[in-house]
Amino acid sequence: MKILFCDAAFEDARKNLERYLPEDTILYCPKEQIYSLIDQVDVAIPLMSRLDRDLIYKGGRLRLIQQFGVGLEGVDLAAARERGISVANVPSDKTGNAASVAEWVIFLMLALARDFPSQLKNIAERKLGVPTGKTLFGKKVGIVGMGNLGKAITFRLKALGMQILALKRHPGECEKLYELVDFLGGPDDLDKLLQEVDFLILAVPLTAETKNLIGKCEFSLMKPNAYLINVSRGPVVDYLALLEALENRQIAGVGLDVFWSEPIDPNDPLFRYNVIVSPHIAGVTDLSLDSIAKEVAENIDRLRLGKPLNYVVS
Repeated sequence: MKILFCDAAFEDARKNLERYLPEDTILYCPKEQIYSLIDQVDVAIPLMSRLDRDLIYKGGRLRLIQQFGVGLEGVDLAAARERGISVANVPSDKTGNAASVAEWVIFLMLALARDFPSQLKNIAERKLGVPTGKTLFGKKVGIVGMGNLGKAITFRLKALGMQILALKRHPGECEKLYELVDFLGGPDDLDKLLQEVDFLILAVPLTAETKNLIGKCEFSLMKPNAYLINVSRGPVVDYLALLEALENRQIAGVGLDVFWSEPIDPNDPLFRYNVIVSPHIAGVTDLSLDSIAKEVAENIDRLRLGKPLNYVVS
């Protein structure tokens, strides 16, 4: 079986999969070279690359598009269906991925609330006892998206004594969620939530409905001492609106593990402001990579043996 990692990044993900599929050939390439290799492989792992109609139709041998994780927003699902190519992912609650990302959310929140960049500067300047930070305890946090990731974040922030206000596309579908949070609403409650929270966490998939979900109007509703945390996808936030909100001090700061274009440009104008960024590593942990690799290898073995695939989305 020939497998293509459609990106030269996320090297440890590939190495983990190689351990579970030692007899298979695993190729990898920069995004620009996918077109020249896609027709040579049975399985494509998109990672953060786009697999559009042209690529999917070029892949004459292609039988499975298997994500190493959850997000499939870059895959043309309609084209895959037309070609009879299965598309599958690995749910985050099965692998420790949701737990890993949730832990990173807490890191970003603390780094912003305690002004970690200033702490590093003050060490260099031999200053003690400054800056004065903010606690998470007792603060209101808004979580937009209550799937596996949103729930994992909720469990952890509840333990820190935060008030949880959450939004879910169809809140009535899961009565148990009401027991976890202080408020559970739907999309129509976003404006109300924005006005109340000290932290806003985005944990939704990127879809036509969630693209630019947080824009100029939404930033105008937020408190000037509130922070935004985005661990979903960059385009869930309107980039220019975020830049303007930071410039006008409509919000206090931002924590990002995802960007609009990746890898991140270190000269991006956002870095002029109180922005803490990580290179899409919230879910890159020992537990997460190993567990996802096991699930991906299991599905590839199922494909090989003609068994039903797990977690098929199309």
